[in-house]
Amino acid sequence: MSLFAHFEAHAGERRRSVRRTLRLGVGAAGESVTIRDISLSGMLLETLTPMLVGARFQVELPQAGAVGAVVTWTSGAFYGCEFDFPIASSVLSAALLQSPFETAPDSSKAAVDAASELRQLNAEMDRIAAQLDRTIERLRRS
Repeated sequence: MSLFAHFEAHAGERRRSVRRTLRLGVGAAGESVTIRDISLSGMLLETLTPMLVGARFQVELPQAGAVGAVVTWTSGAFYGCEFDFPIASSVLSAALLQSPFETAPDSSKAAVDAASELRQLNAEMDRIAAQLDRTIERLRRS
């Protein structure tokens, strides 16, 4: 699994450190990043963009918007990062759906079926999350 992303620096800001946002997808002017692994609590990045342990940045994730992250370890072009707060499983699923398919020719139908099943599960999770939010709101009013 690999997700392609890019860093965008926030131009025009006068700060001591560079402010960056990691956006999924390939950017024309951004610094190229490959997300090698992503979980509820963090991700593994591969990039030629130098970062130090403790460097902070924002990650734009589907269904979550900007999520804070910090570099916790580095090894060459690899960076282990931790989210400020764990992301929801539906956010993780939506991010994973952004990854390109890498399938063998004879398994393409199975990959399409699996992707369709993931999309359906993601939609069902969204429906359940909305129902849960409504129930919690009703309990708060009581």
